[in-house]
Amino acid sequence: MKLLAQSPYLRWLKLVGVIPFLLCLVIIGLLFTVGPQFADAREIPFDIAFLDFLHQVIPDALAPFWKLVYQVTGAELTAGMVVISLGIFIWKRYWSEAKYLAFATLGILLVVDQGLKPIFNRRRPLESLVEVDGRSFPSGHAAGGVVFYYYLAYVLTTRYPHYRWQIYLGTTLWVGFIGLSSMYCRVHWLSDIVAGYGVGFVWLTVTLFLLRRSEPNIYCQRRLG
Repeated sequence: MKLLAQSPYLRWLKLVGVIPFLLCLVIIGLLFTVGPQFADAREIPFDIAFLDFLHQVIPDALAPFWKLVYQVTGAELTAGMVVISLGIFIWKRYWSEAKYLAFATLGILLVVDQGLKPIFNRRRPLESLVEVDGRSFPSGHAAGGVVFYYYLAYVLTTRYPHYRWQIYLGTTLWVGFIGLSSMYCRVHWLSDIVAGYGVGFVWLTVTLFLLRRSEPNIYCQRRLG
């Protein structure tokens, strides 16, 4: 602990976590080494095969459900949920949580839509089941889902640790549904979703680092000991 106190870099690494930090490096490396293979691409065999596979194994009767999941988790309704969450945080005087929720959700929108999508400029699948525009790689739907829902899960599990596994299980299932619905509706390819999850994880890691640094008494008791 004396070493941590003397070295701000080691202390920051402790706040981030060694494993999340290494995963972020791997994700960033893959995004800019493997990612260019998907730039401007439409027909990549494993992406096509996976979308076809989904429509073979998921009954057509469930199509309305997956369309609803996609629509409920769209930008407009998610923005409303963010505003409600911000209102609750402000009402409870969770100032840091509110500030970094705004940072997380606005930031990931800018990173994906204004930063990464123009770089890769990938076209979406043909014959989508819902109306959508813009480019597809990486998926902003998946990235935003990871950032928003896991941020809320982290804040909740810190205050209600007895429900930790239930909260994270529910969050994981829901974020998985977001990706699955996007692919079933033929809005995104599998590689878009995987990349979106990765980008979301990186941005979530940055956000939680800032939150822990801002409120160490709440979020770092176990982490820093």
